[in-house]
Amino acid sequence: MSERIGIIGGSFDPIHNGHLIIALDACEQFELDRVLFVPAFQAPLKSNAPETTPQQRMKMVEIATEGEARFACSDVDYRFESTSYSVRTAKILSEEHKSAELFWILGADQIAQLHHWRDIDTLAKLVSFIAFQRPGSSSQADPDLPSHTRILNGKGRQLEISSTEIRERLKSGRSAKYFLPANVFDYIKAENLYS
Repeated sequence: MSERIGIIGGSFDPIHNGHLIIALDACEQFELDRVLFVPAFQAPLKSNAPETTPQQRMKMVEIATEGEARFACSDVDYRFESTSYSVRTAKILSEEHKSAELFWILGADQIAQLHHWRDIDTLAKLVSFIAFQRPGSSSQADPDLPSHTRILNGKGRQLEISSTEIRERLKSGRSAKYFLPANVFDYIKAENLYS
């Protein structure tokens, strides 16, 4: 039986408990063997550059995932030092894990945007999508999505945590301690990030 690998991409500026909970839910609900967290060097649909360096974001993902055997950090998007496109990521990971079945994990609100993703036709041949519902978001797929796109719906949790809120809390001097893994929070404090 082939390995089932989940992929979670994002800026992870910073990675937080919501990301880790979604990954754990994906493992349990879809019998994934592991989940690769792939920090984007520069996300294509985000106009603002991350507030931390690529190395700092990679470090936060590495320490956030070190305590769970099914989680790993991948540097696949950092190898090019350019805008990160999911299709390129999926092509490389499918080459590196030839016998694996790949699942791209995302928030259900991204389903409505999938038809805008670069070379979605190729991407949809390489991965299945696992979509988790977010509070107040629509998960309606666009009719222009390729017919072979496979979307699996995960049972989401009503947990509202965002990297944006965490950065704002830290900048204003409020605590973000319980939004993040303890080791990531300690790293942010030690490096004086987002202050």
